[in-house]
Amino acid sequence: MIAGNLSWPATVYAVDAEESAPLVLQTSPLPINLQVDPGKSVTTELKVKQSGTEKARLKVGLMKFTAYGEEGKPELKDREAGDDYFDWVKFDKTEFDAPINVWQTVKMTITVPKSAAFGYYYAVTFSRVGDDVKRTDRTNSIAGATATLVLLEAVNPNAKRELQLDSFGSKHRVYEFLPAEFDIKLKNVGNVHAVPSGDVFILQGNKQLAALPINGGFGNILPDSNRIFPAKWSDGFPHWEPVIADGKTKLDKNGKIVKKLVWDWGKLSSIRIGRYTAHLFAVYDDGKRDIPIETEITFWVIPWRFLLVVLVILALVALGVYGMVREASINWLASAANQGHCAAGGGND
Repeated sequence: MIAGNLSWPATVYAVDAEESAPLVLQTSPLPINLQVDPGKSVTTELKVKQSGTEKARLKVGLMKFTAYGEEGKPELKDREAGDDYFDWVKFDKTEFDAPINVWQTVKMTITVPKSAAFGYYYAVTFSRVGDDVKRTDRTNSIAGATATLVLLEAVNPNAKRELQLDSFGSKHRVYEFLPAEFDIKLKNVGNVHAVPSGDVFILQGNKQLAALPINGGFGNILPDSNRIFPAKWSDGFPHWEPVIADGKTKLDKNGKIVKKLVWDWGKLSSIRIGRYTAHLFAVYDDGKRDIPIETEITFWVIPWRFLLVVLVILALVALGVYGMVREASINWLASAANQGHCAAGGGND
């Protein structure tokens, strides 16, 4: 099976069952956004490179995709009845030799009829000639191939590009240690895809401590779908990090990520205590101007175990100081009393 996040240039792996020859495919660029006036054509370049152990012959295929789930993952689908927009697509080559570690370019031309309007979403697949390509159930991966996503907008005056903030929340209201994790859930209520961008600003009082970018991969939100964009603030002392074993994130028996507490004493000044504000500022282009989306939430960082240790240490120090002062006071009083007794004795003589 070949698997990869189709929102990024993907490095994917496959094994030919007969020859047991590994096939490693990488595609570029990022998901392609195209605009075209109805009745005209648009051409784009798709690139693929194979890094297997021997030369391969690849073929080009065409699927479509929709979004599923709140994370907006692409769900690849085969052509269905009524999908006439598949007929708009032509490739300059549908089969080609792919030497090892050499980028190959395929030109994709889409000729759009005058009746076209709004969005059309293609997945261009690359696979080895002779291999079957099968989509898996509700995932952004396909067996036997990798894909590049192409989002086409047929320009229409009735196009509506509009995003709404569904929710902005923190995984916890109180953290013992960082990272603090946030989810920004946006909904596309328009009829064409849209790309949000922005930051989550972390503040304590009026002081800005961090700016966390969201949607750094410029992922699209398809019409009538939601998408969750995560943000994480990890700049603290100490902070949790995933445990990496053999180059992979370690999981426990329940499938949860195993974490370790990292004490980087060089970042002692970054100890986090108190109330913080996470301020979201995002924008999207509605076709005329940038539309802002803005809100904020508060959260707390209270390293109670760390503070408890510090309090115990301070208490022990205080007790030690108290004991020393008390002993010194007793010794001084005893000395003073002894000197007074000696003085009184001398007076009797």
